[in-house]
Amino acid sequence: MPASTRDGVLTSAWIEKPPLESRLRREGPFFVIAAGVVAMSFLLPTLQSRHAWINIPCIFHVVTGVPCLACGLTRSFVNTAHGNFLRAFDFHLLGPALFVMFCGLAAYFGSSLVLGYRVRYRLSPRARRIASWSVLGIFLVCWGIKIAFMKGGW
Repeated sequence: MPASTRDGVLTSAWIEKPPLESRLRREGPFFVIAAGVVAMSFLLPTLQSRHAWINIPCIFHVVTGVPCLACGLTRSFVNTAHGNFLRAFDFHLLGPALFVMFCGLAAYFGSSLVLGYRVRYRLSPRARRIASWSVLGIFLVCWGIKIAFMKGGW
């Protein structure tokens, strides 16, 4: 149900069934990224044990000695994929939730490609600002907790 805003722009959501070409162009790349992240979370330990993966250090952490907002997400995703949830939370507080989100996104984009339906939405500028600042705020709070209390995780 659309909700009006003070600047006259509506926030709304709807379902549409576009042609295959449009779905491949719009959802295809997102499906590849989301499914790739999930697949790599399962495969990374095997690739590392066979020396088929290059570890790239975090430049922010190397320069400052302090973890960045995303430091530990890869290790958290890998541990979540393998069922080590406590260890995953040690590496990054948002890791398990983001991993589940990526699994959901891969399922959504895959089903959108196969079945043909997509959910479209339009956010008002105010709703976009609130969402953006909220996500940044959540990451900053988790980063502060990591720096203050979780010295062993980085």
